[in-house]
Amino acid sequence: MNKYLYDRFEFSKEYKEELIEMIKHQTNIEIGGYRLFDGSRTHLMQSPFELPDFIFALKQHEKDNGKKIKRFLEVGFSSGINNTVLNKFFNFDEIVAVDIFSSSINGDSLSANLMHKNLTLICGDSTSKRVLSIVDKFELFDLVFVDANHTYEYVKKDFENYVKMLEKGGVIAFHDIESPDWPGINKFWNELKETGKYDLQEFVSKDYRLQYGIGMLSLKK
Repeated sequence: MNKYLYDRFEFSKEYKEELIEMIKHQTNIEIGGYRLFDGSRTHLMQSPFELPDFIFALKQHEKDNGKKIKRFLEVGFSSGINNTVLNKFFNFDEIVAVDIFSSSINGDSLSANLMHKNLTLICGDSTSKRVLSIVDKFELFDLVFVDANHTYEYVKKDFENYVKMLEKGGVIAFHDIESPDWPGINKFWNELKETGKYDLQEFVSKDYRLQYGIGMLSLKK
């Protein structure tokens, strides 16, 4: 058996517990992990309970569709830690990432998370005509993860712009759908639910001081 956790994925309770344990070592105590926040910003900003559920759901999506998730668009790259984790589990053929790099990030972490991937990094506002025209030149994406500007107006624009670049049978996901710090995302997510147009799944842990939430959406068949 391959010793690497990400290379031996299986749909089992035992495997999920291993995955949760691994991610706990990358996340801070305030979200359910083991790390103390030290200001270095080298931690994964994901819940160790939500992210495994999301990975399981994506693997199930692959299984149900009989098709590998090959092309990944991440709208909001930050230092790329989340990108690296997902790439370990899905080994994407192509990754396109967009970020304006306006928030504080760790330069060493950013440099490390650019490596060992077929990655195109686009610097700029995810809603600008320039960035959209560049992203539109790529093939359609199997997975889009929206985690850029967290205001209602921008999340709505990101969805409207990038859902058009989604492959048939693809998935678009949102971070922070249940974060008290970003009510605009929750508002827009609820509006999507009310349309009844989409198959939706939510992965939310409310047991710790910090709260994020991941929403996953696909077009109804």
